[in-house]
Amino acid sequence: MSLYSPDTTWMALLGGGFSGSVLAGGSVFQFDLWNLGAQRLPIQVLVTGKRAGIMAEAGTAMALLLVTGCKTARDMDGITSSGIDWEFSFGGDADAVAKTGVSLFKEVMKAAGKQSGEWALNESGKRLAQYIVGDLGVVQPGRQFNLLPTPLSISAGAGIFYEWQTLRVLDGKIGWNYFSPKYAVENRSGSVFMRMKDIPVKDGTTIHLGFGVDEWFSIDPNIKWVQTPSGPRIGRSKLHIDCAVYGGELYQTHNRNSAPGINLSQLQPSGRSEAGMLSVTDTKEVKKSGKLTIYPRIFEFTNYPYWSADDTMTVHVDAKGRFVKVDGTSAYRE
Repeated sequence: MSLYSPDTTWMALLGGGFSGSVLAGGSVFQFDLWNLGAQRLPIQVLVTGKRAGIMAEAGTAMALLLVTGCKTARDMDGITSSGIDWEFSFGGDADAVAKTGVSLFKEVMKAAGKQSGEWALNESGKRLAQYIVGDLGVVQPGRQFNLLPTPLSISAGAGIFYEWQTLRVLDGKIGWNYFSPKYAVENRSGSVFMRMKDIPVKDGTTIHLGFGVDEWFSIDPNIKWVQTPSGPRIGRSKLHIDCAVYGGELYQTHNRNSAPGINLSQLQPSGRSEAGMLSVTDTKEVKKSGKLTIYPRIFEFTNYPYWSADDTMTVHVDAKGRFVKVDGTSAYRE
C-alpha cells in the first residue's frame, strides 16, 4: 500500500527566495509548507537539529521538505526525525531514476518561481512527492518528515542531513527562540527609511514596532507616538507602530504589493514612557533640533518586548522632533 496521499502530504522548498523561506545559522530552517490536496493556505514551520551538513554553498543551497501522514498543523507539530529515515531504493536503472527526479524538480522550481502555492497543486509537484515516497524509499509509515537535498540525484544522497531533527509549527513565541531580525536604515529623498528582515512570524501578521532611546544613566525609555495623516498606524498604547510582515520583511501597511520598509520621517514623537523598578512614568519629553541615539524593538504587549536590537542608530531630529536624517552605514544591523 502506498504511503502517499495528497491530503496528508505537504511539501516546501528552501533556497532561491521561494515561498518566503529563510535560512539562518547552520541548524535552523524555516519553510512555508503547502498541502498537495485541498488545503490552499501554507503552514510555516521550523526544522531544528543538533547537527547539520549542507552539500551546497550557502548562497546557492537548496533543500526540499516533505511531510507525510499529517492532515493539519496540529498533527505535524513536534514530530521528530533522526535524519536517516530515508534511503535510495532505485532497483533497476539508477541513472534513469535520478534523471527523472531532476526533471521533476526542475518543473516544480519553474512553477515555484511564481511565488505562490500553485506549484504544490500542479501535476509535477504531486509527481515529485510520489517519486520521493516511492523511488527514494521513505521507509516509515505514519507521521514523519524528510529534509532532502536537491536536485534529487544519486550524488545528492550525502547532502543535507540533520541528526535529531524536530519540526515545530511557527506560531506564537517559538520563532523568536531561533531567529533574530536584522534592520537597515538609509537616507532616501530627504527621509529616513528603515527595512527589517528575518522576522519570524507568518505572512500577514501585525507586529508592534517601537524604539528605545539609548541612555547610560537610566533604564532606556521608549518613544511614544501620535498618529499622523500619512504615517503608519499607531497602536492604542502609543508605543506601538503597527506594521505587517510578509516573507519575513517589514511592511508599513498590509499591502504586500507595496515596497517593504517604513518611512520613519512620517512618525511624530509625542513623549516617552520610562520604566522604573516598580512603575512606569509617561512624559511629554521630545528631543528637538539635535541628535538622538535609538534602537528598534518589537513589542509583545504594552512595553514588554519580544526583541530589541543590539546595534543603535543616530538620527537627526527637526524642531518638531521628527527624524530627518540618519548617520552611519546603510548595511543591515542586528
